[in-house]
Amino acid sequence: MNSKSKHTPLNSKGAYIFKKMLEDKKAIHNHLKNGGKLTDLKDQYNFATPLSLRRKG
Repeated sequence: MNSKSKHTPLNSKGAYIFKKMLEDKKAIHNHLKNGGKLTDLKDQYNFATPLSLRRKG
């Protein structure tokens, strides 16, 4: 079998999530570019909180 014939469909869940992330990134970028603030978007988007790089141990 040819490995090129085995491909993942573009409508997979992962592709949908990636597409949604790009759309959200573009919308947030445009909002900030037009003078908006991140606090205006907190109800609309779930922002990830950065993890601490310090390890306790």
